[in-house]
Amino acid sequence: MEFLAYLAPVAFVFSLSAIAQASAQKKEIENLKNELEKLKQQFL
Repeated sequence: MEFLAYLAPVAFVFSLSAIAQASAQKKEIENLKNELEKLKQQFL
C-alpha cells in the first residue's frame, strides 16, 4: 500500500499537465471560432 503514496505526486503532476493542455485547447478553439466568424463575415 505504500507504493500508492509514491504514485500520488506523479498523478498530481499529470493531472496538472492535463488541465493545462485542456486550457490551451479551449483557448485555441476560441481563436478558431473567432477566425471562422471573420471569414464568414468576409464572404457573406
